[in-house]
Formats: sequence, structure tokens, C-alpha cells
Amino acid sequence: MLKNYIERRREISDKKGHVFERLKYSIEEPDVRFIGNYAKHDLNSIVYAYSVGFKDLYEKYLGRSIDWISEGINNNEQCDDLAFHQYRLTSALAFATWLKTGINKVTLWKNSLKWQDELYSNTDYTKGMNRIEQEEFVLQVLHYIQAQEYKKAIQLYQSINGNKPFKLNKNMGGIRVAYAYCLHFYENKFTVEQLENASRGFLEKELVMLYTMGRPTEMLYWLKMVCDAREKDYTPEEVIYSFYEYIPEQEKPDFIKELLDEKEPEKKSFFSIFKW
Repeated sequence: MLKNYIERRREISDKKGHVFERLKYSIEEPDVRFIGNYAKHDLNSIVYAYSVGFKDLYEKYLGRSIDWISEGINNNEQCDDLAFHQYRLTSALAFATWLKTGINKVTLWKNSLKWQDELYSNTDYTKGMNRIEQEEFVLQVLHYIQAQEYKKAIQLYQSINGNKPFKLNKNMGGIRVAYAYCLHFYENKFTVEQLENASRGFLEKELVMLYTMGRPTEMLYWLKMVCDAREKDYTPEEVIYSFYEYIPEQEKPDFIKELLDEKEPEKKSFFSIFKW
């Protein structure tokens, strides 16, 4: 049951749990060669901890994660394929920085696109895609969205689907959901209500899968995209809590219901769009 999984995450992320104890480690030679990889995995633990109400306990490790990931990037750290590893590290750095500051630093996402392009620019998706290829394809679209490279995301989608009239429906898969949101950001197409109604069925399945399969940072691509489209101000913690909008009420532990009552994002004011 999902409810049991969430309760277990709370238990192991507590200050007496093994996840928190593990984060107290230090790195020495020769493991320093993979310092970025350690920090990337730490980021998953931090996202999980935020999701069960332990932001105050774990946020102190974000600075360390950012430093270690940055070191892995600067040292061209490599685990198997260099481009793939650096792609994951640069993406993790963008997410970790946003978690710590609440600011989406577009330049970090653009830096990561260099590795994305190196990995996938010569891939021919027109011959059909298996499940893994579909996942990597949609992540590219989501990545472009975070980098605000909406035109590139649209071009990528249209490279396999053409520039056909696009309509929302409630049976859309991930690629179409990501593309729909991209059209919203770039062309102001579709209302937020229309997007959320059409995407809910997909997200209810996808988010739970990512959360329970050890991929919480990947889940942030979807949650952040959805929250960015809304006319509300969200802290990173509140973005993570939006996961619970997509699970049945009976699957929410009581402590989650209490957390959600405390964290209600406020609507953006007219003046919030200006930077003083």
C-alpha cells in the first residue's frame, strides 16, 4: 500500500532512522573520485525527507550536496559513460540549488542541456520507441521546459509527431502531457484548469510510480512544471507536497494531512510579478 510506503519513508528519515544516520558520513580517498555521485544519491534522500515533513532536519545537507555535485562536475567525474553521468550531475545541481534557494536558476539547466544534446541529438525516435526510450524522450522535453527552451522542446516533439493540430484528452501519456504544458508556457495555449483536468489521470499513476521506485528527484520535473503553471507562489517544500494532490485520500497518513493543513500556498499578488 502507498500509505504504508509513505509511513515507512517517514520512519527511516527520522533523526533516529538509518537514512539520516547515513547522511552524516564523510568522504575520503579514493571515494572522493565519485563525490558527485554520492551527493546525487543524497539528494534523493533529501527530497524524500522533505516529502514527509523533515525539511528542517535535512536542509542543512543541501549546501554540502551542492558543493559535492559541483566538484564532480568540475572534475569531469565519470561513472561508466561521461556524458550520461554529467547530464545527471548537472540536472541534480539545478534541482539542489532550487531546493536550497527557491530560485530556478535557468543557467544551470542550460548548462545541463549541453550533455543532453551530446547524448541524444543523433537519436532517431521516428522508428518507434520502447518504454525506456519514451522515458528518456519525455525527460528531454521536461528538461527543455526547466531551461525555458520551449521552442526546442516543441521542435523535439514535432520531430516525431509533426506539426499537427493538438487537442487535450484525458488519455494522454507523458510525452503529450509535457508537450501540452510546453505549449502553455510558450504560446499561452490551454488554461491551467484544462491542463490539469487532462493530465490528472497520467500524473496519478506516474508520480506514485516514481515516488515508490526510488526516483523522487525525477518526480520533481512533473510537480515543478505543474506548479509553475499555476497562479500561486510555491516554496520548493510546497511543490513537493503537491504530490499528495494526486493520491487517494485514504492513502494519506494522518501526519501528511496535518502537514498539508499547515502548508497552503498563497495566490500570487499583482505586484509579485515585478522585481524591485
